[in-house]
Amino acid sequence: MQLAEERRQRIVDMVDQQGKVLAAELALRFQTSEDTIRRDLRELDAAGLLRRVHGGAMRRTRAEPSFGQRVDDAGARKAMLAQALCEAVRPGDTVLVDAGTTNLAFARLLEDGRAAAIITNSPQIALALGELRKTRVILLGGIYAGHAGAVLGAQTVDEIRRLRVNLAVVGVCSVEADRGLGASDAEEAAVKRAMLAAASRRVVAALNERLEAPAPFLIAPLGEVDQLVLEAACPPEVLERLRQLDPTPDIKLAAKVKP
Repeated sequence: MQLAEERRQRIVDMVDQQGKVLAAELALRFQTSEDTIRRDLRELDAAGLLRRVHGGAMRRTRAEPSFGQRVDDAGARKAMLAQALCEAVRPGDTVLVDAGTTNLAFARLLEDGRAAAIITNSPQIALALGELRKTRVILLGGIYAGHAGAVLGAQTVDEIRRLRVNLAVVGVCSVEADRGLGASDAEEAAVKRAMLAAASRRVVAALNERLEAPAPFLIAPLGEVDQLVLEAACPPEVLERLRQLDPTPDIKLAAKVKP
């Protein structure tokens, strides 16, 4: 095997193990130029072995299961996070709820009348709230994206930008201490950014598999979130990195839901 092929295989192995690598660090490690490393990354990206990004490369995001496929996954763990999200709602709040299966679990638990109004980009969440009588339910417009279970696009973003709400409950594909919140789709990221900007308070809930899992589209730094709801079994090393951030969001570890 040629030296270049050995180097590229080692780069792929590093990306698989670490999630991401920096071109400058690779150049030092392999004692070669950054131009050579960038060429390696271009070829590995073209081969589908990693995703080249500015300054380095990251693990390719696997195809996300559809919304319907994700609804019943990790049900007990989502219920735990959902209960903590309900506690974030103050009486009389107007709440902007992003699409997502954990947020759907939250909607199913929410007590009628606790919030004055729920505004959502998820038809499934609107339907789950459809029996409420004391809480007004508003569905945003836009183009429906089945994989996300959400309406997305310019119309959705424009409608959100005209809102001022008390609380935004935003779903994410990734939570990284050094990079922030991430999404797997550019249009989803744009909607989530608009939701954060429209709210006085912002909360995000994430399962353990979302932690330090690179996603290609940045939503916002973690400092733009007021509360981060995590599982009680969150890996201690990840929790420590999150707590070292400045500013640090309030981190709530969700308790098990009693049967």
